[in-house]
Order: sequence, then C-alpha cells, then structure tokens
Amino acid sequence: MNQKPNQVPILRDPPVGLLTTARCLGPGFILSAAIVGSGELIATTALGAKAGFTLLWAILLGCLIKVAVQLEYGRYCILRGKPSFRAWDEGRSGRIWGLHWSIWIAFLFIVSMFIGLAGVMGAAAQVGHSMLPEISLKMWVLLLVLAIAIPLFQGKYRIVEVAATVFNLVFVGAVAYCVFAVQKTEYAFSLGDLTVGLNFEIPPGSLALAIGAFGITGVGAAEIFTYPYWCLEKGYALWTGAADSSSDWARRAKGWIRVMTIDAFAALVVYTLTTCAFYILGASVLRVQERLADGNQLIDQLSVIFTEVLGPEAWVIFMVGAFAVLFSTVFSNAAGYSRLWADFFAVTGVIQPESVQQRRRAIAVMAWLLPIVWGLVYLGFQKPLILVIFMGISNSLFLLVVAFKAIVFHYSGPDRRMFSSLRYDVFLWVSVLSIVLLSFWALYESVAVNS
Repeated sequence: MNQKPNQVPILRDPPVGLLTTARCLGPGFILSAAIVGSGELIATTALGAKAGFTLLWAILLGCLIKVAVQLEYGRYCILRGKPSFRAWDEGRSGRIWGLHWSIWIAFLFIVSMFIGLAGVMGAAAQVGHSMLPEISLKMWVLLLVLAIAIPLFQGKYRIVEVAATVFNLVFVGAVAYCVFAVQKTEYAFSLGDLTVGLNFEIPPGSLALAIGAFGITGVGAAEIFTYPYWCLEKGYALWTGAADSSSDWARRAKGWIRVMTIDAFAALVVYTLTTCAFYILGASVLRVQERLADGNQLIDQLSVIFTEVLGPEAWVIFMVGAFAVLFSTVFSNAAGYSRLWADFFAVTGVIQPESVQQRRRAIAVMAWLLPIVWGLVYLGFQKPLILVIFMGISNSLFLLVVAFKAIVFHYSGPDRRMFSSLRYDVFLWVSVLSIVLLSFWALYESVAVNS
C-alpha cells in the first residue's frame, strides 16, 4: 500500500467517501505524535506556569498559522514526487560546494537536533525512573535507545504510523478529561481568564519561553520539513503518478492533494486542542505552585497538574501517559530524522540517490545513532527544560527558511495555476508573513530587553 523509493508508479484513483478517505490518512498523525510531547508536556506547561493565561494567543498562533506551509510542502511533493532535501536542491543559482545554500541551513538545523531532542529523551527517562526507581536513570536511557532503534532500523512506514496513532490516543484522552475536571476544583478558570490570553501581550521575563513555545508548538519547522517523506511513503505521490498533461493525471493529483489536506487538518485539530489543554492546565494549576525548576525532578513537578486536579492516585495515570507521549515524540522524530539524514547523504553523494539498499542502510545506521547521541547528551547535561527550549528556538529560526522555500515551491512551475486559488494564496501568504513578522518581532524584543 505504501510507496517504496524508486518504485514504478502504481496509479490509484483518490477516495471519494468519508470512510475510504479516512483509511488513506496517516502522515499527519505521525507529525502529531512528534508534536504532542515535548512542546505540550514541558514547554507549554512551563510557559503557562510562568505567564499564566497571558500567552494563550502565542500557543494558538503557533498551532494555526504554520499549517498552510505544511500544505504547500505536501502539495509540492505530490506534484513533483520529491522529498524536501531534493526539492530544496533544485535551481542553478545560489549554490555552495555544489549544493543549494538552503541545504546547508537545513544541515545545521538537523545537527542542532542532536542536542534539542536530548531533552525529550531525558524527560522520558525521568518518567520511567520515577515509576520504577529500582532501574537507574542510565539504564532507562539505554532501554529507550533499544526501544526506539530496534523497531525503526528496518525503515518500515507502517510501524511508525500505527505506533504514533496509539501513543497519541493514550495521553490525549487523559489531558482532555483533566481540563474538564479542573473546573470542579479551586483551580477552575473562567471565560475571562481565556479572554486575557488573547490580548497579544508578552509579560516581562517570558520572552524566551514565548519564542520557544511558538517554535515547538503546532507543526514546527522539523515536522514541515519531514512531512513530504511521510507523504511519499504513504503513497500519495506514487498513486498520483508522474506529472503529464493528461486530464486523468490532473484529476488524480487534485484528489490526492485533497486527501493530504484532510490529513493535515485532522492532525491540526488533534495537536491544537492538546496544546491548549496543556497550557490551560499549566496556567491554572502550576501557576500557583512553587517555582518550576529544571533538572531531574522536572516531570515530578509537572505531575502536580494531575495530582492536584484528580487526587494523589492520579500520579500513576500521569506518569504512564507522560511516558507514552514523550516516547512517541522521540520515536517519531527518530523515524523522521533517520530519513532526513538518508536523503541528505543522497544529495551530497555519500550514497547513491537511486540505490534502495544504500538508503535503507543509511536509515538503519541513523535509527541507532540518533537515540544513542540523544541519550549521551542528556546524561551529560540533565536539564531537559533548557534542551527543549533550545529545540524550540532552533525550530523558530529554521522556520524562516522553511517558509521562504514554501513560497518558492508555490510559484515555481506551471502546476501553480492548475492547483491554486486566491483563497489558498491568501492563506499561504498570511501564514508566511505571520511567521516572519513574529520571528523578527521576537528578535527585536530580545535586543530591546538586553540593551
């Protein structure tokens, strides 16, 4: 069912009914598994604890405005059949050492994620150690490495899709129930509290968390950049076929772009609701607790969200759910980044671009190397909150280039007239301009605060 690299196209008409369309969804849920984790459980709750309801607007904006850029990457992938690195390497101008300049920006970003994702790995290890303290923290890191690498090194798409969906369901239900339960406690919030969060203000001392939260909540730069790989492996481009002038190809392309759009918006609903739920819990419950400190007790402090609302017995529920959501993040990101690295090796000539065997070998090596490095970085630093915020800021900076390339994709080639509309164009430009303005505004505020 899913596309293999260099496979001869198997043309397939897009589904029409709701049920048949639902069976073809999947790539977006892999992204939501990568999103619902570090941003929600750590950065978002920490932001709510520090800023209260004031920055709810930043959370909503971080979730909503980036989806148009994601759609453009998915659309371009279906029309051209190229993943992100190969698509970015198009064009004769602006080349450095034989590659387009944007490739080197992307390289620096994926290298930085050797550090950023260590925070998520460490947080998952902390949860495991809290539940079973007889197993040392170092042993938990080793167990996580094995649990990630063993299923992923074969590079099978279906394993990633099923695991991501299951892990999402475990914690989404728990946090949604907690939001409703908090209304029956002393930490209940009002409509006025939510309204305060829509005034577009940044309270003093919350700038770094706001930038990090914007970069890490919603679909981030890394998820957008990875999305075409999952669209390819699911089969959207394969079933569409190579671009030609026939009406059949245009019909298939429009149909599979529609399916991809539904997939992206379904994931948008999941991660927006979950992100807002975590922020509200942080603002209502953790806001009145003692100062949230970084370190090996971070997850225990965050568990106050559940124990204060549902009682001490909810600690186990929180820890099991927290482990599931954090593990899904490192699991899904390990799957995605192993493919990014394999594609980077292909565009740089380290492996043959058309060699399926070499690509699989590269994915297998990176599926082991990535979690090993994340584990070592965490054990050497052991401050997951700082590592996660670093990941968010890196995502915000890389998002500028990702947004720029989305505009390049949109206006390159003759397909734009056939697969675009004024409404879509406006949506894309609002998304891109919002990303640019917010990023530069945050940079300006940062300089002003420190001057």
